[in-house]
Amino acid sequence: MSSKQPGELKDSKLRHAEYYGMTDIFDSLYLKSSENANFKNLMQYVILDDNLLLAYRNIKRNKGSYTAGIDKQTIKDIEKLSTDEYLTIMKKRFAWYQPRKVKRVDIPKPNGKTRPLGIGSIWDRLAQQSILQVLEPICESKFSEHSYGFRPNRSVEQAIVACGNRINFNQCKFVVDVDIKGFFDEVCHSKLMKQLWTLGIRDKKLLAIIGKMLKSPIKMPNGKVVIPTKGTPQGAVLSPLLANINLNEFDWWMSKQWQDRRCKEIVNQHAEGKGEVKSNHYRKLRKSTSLKEFYYVRYADDFKIFCKDKHIAERIFNASKLWLEDRLKLPISTEKSTITELRTERSSFLGFEIKAEKKGERYVMHTHVSQKAIKSIRLQLKNQIHAIQKSPNSNQTIIEISRYNALVIGIHNYYGIASHVSTDMNGIHYSIIISMKNRLRGLGKTGELKTKDKGIARYMKSRNMRFFCGFPIIPIGYVKHRKPIGKKKSVCKYSPSGRAEIHKNQTLVSEYVIQWLRENPVVNDKATIEYNDNRISKFVAQHGKCAISGRELFFNEIHCHHITPHYISKDDKFNNLTIVHRDIHKLIHTNESKLFNSISSSFSLSQSQLEKLNKFRLKVGNKVL
Repeated sequence: MSSKQPGELKDSKLRHAEYYGMTDIFDSLYLKSSENANFKNLMQYVILDDNLLLAYRNIKRNKGSYTAGIDKQTIKDIEKLSTDEYLTIMKKRFAWYQPRKVKRVDIPKPNGKTRPLGIGSIWDRLAQQSILQVLEPICESKFSEHSYGFRPNRSVEQAIVACGNRINFNQCKFVVDVDIKGFFDEVCHSKLMKQLWTLGIRDKKLLAIIGKMLKSPIKMPNGKVVIPTKGTPQGAVLSPLLANINLNEFDWWMSKQWQDRRCKEIVNQHAEGKGEVKSNHYRKLRKSTSLKEFYYVRYADDFKIFCKDKHIAERIFNASKLWLEDRLKLPISTEKSTITELRTERSSFLGFEIKAEKKGERYVMHTHVSQKAIKSIRLQLKNQIHAIQKSPNSNQTIIEISRYNALVIGIHNYYGIASHVSTDMNGIHYSIIISMKNRLRGLGKTGELKTKDKGIARYMKSRNMRFFCGFPIIPIGYVKHRKPIGKKKSVCKYSPSGRAEIHKNQTLVSEYVIQWLRENPVVNDKATIEYNDNRISKFVAQHGKCAISGRELFFNEIHCHHITPHYISKDDKFNNLTIVHRDIHKLIHTNESKLFNSISSSFSLSQSQLEKLNKFRLKVGNKVL
């Protein structure tokens, strides 16, 4: 669970696309797709240098990029390559693409069972990311508004808000749950390829590559190699998008029955300037048709169908099961598929339990943390307390306490939108406090705030705050309900106006300067793809100014300097780089007093700037002049 607030509209991948100048291409693909264009030459975008470099940028900081596949390579092996070497290898792979074997591992689940996960080669993950970046804008323009999973700027929080709207405003008291048995393992390959074609993706070479990815050989834990005949590779970069493509047909079939149905008369009135409101369509449909009223919300393979009465719920329940089995060849779990009356029972969705409670003359949605999630949270926290107890030294203890606090903050951020989150977390709090008292000797109520994390400071007001080894341990019970926020229709990653709602464009540095940095990477034996990628990021982070003098830099003045020399650290990471004026770089490395004085006088460095310069000089082993 992320410590970021679920409602925050931040998209680092969008920022990366701006760095590599791909936003215009993605916008164009999105616009053409919304006009129902067909795309017969998408590979030209997939193998663009900027798109391949963007794929590296998006993949390199994922935790999974440090997990080795069958070839035992990770992102660390890619970092060592030069930019030209990386691009050459990627283009050669796309020229005659053959996926490497996928390593299958079993991940333990809280209920004692295991979940299969496929770990592909890092090169295959980079190839899939390159394809994903090009396909996503095309597919986004065709996806339904009622799908919230694995899509940019959509979240669990928005799905819960959509459920609340169905209960609070439409007064739906019944919900249909249709459980797809092992969805990711059951996707029909031939059906999926036809759906890609229908969406306008008609580049035959690209479709052939996707077909090969779907049939990537899987090496099982027992050493046996299996060629899949159905399903999408679990854990693959491209799988979430392919899953949404597969269910998109079902989304539109469901929503066109009622939710997105439009009456011609009202549409014509709208054209005449009289305004169009959804409720006007629904009112007309209720009076003049025998259509069944229901509302649909989907997140990945988990979806809810809200109805006003049981008779409609039963008909929709049977119709949706038949449609999924006949059209998409997806098996349905009869044991887990149910119809729930929300006035008397709770229905689970995405770790929450929803219920319709009477308030005055109407019903409103109440949300709780699900019982399954409560058990999982309790187990995770107790395991982390055990890790704190077993820490071999004080440094490791501090690390484990930080992990515990991060876990609690993540839980609060995710489940804080539940209306009864405080009651549910207080139920967990008591058993966790008992566990702490039993395992952590020296646990106290007083201590110091030994952390720079501002997120922890807000918990200091709680009387349940505890300290161990002088460090704070956040109480799980100290949480307040946060009103969930729905999706704004104006938010769109693939249009200039929609991006304005997400974040401000990168305006601190001129686009043509970033373009120059992209087109003129440092080329020598030591310059890696990691170095050149972080060189762009550092330049933008410093607003295009020298780290020592603060002077704005022109093309021929930019130098990217290793703070700790590369021959010592072998480190091209962001934090080990700084952008300086090329003459300042000479000052860092020279021990000639005359040269130092002549250059430094031209910059008129202040005392604080000289101190900063001398720190860099000491790092490279030069004396202070």
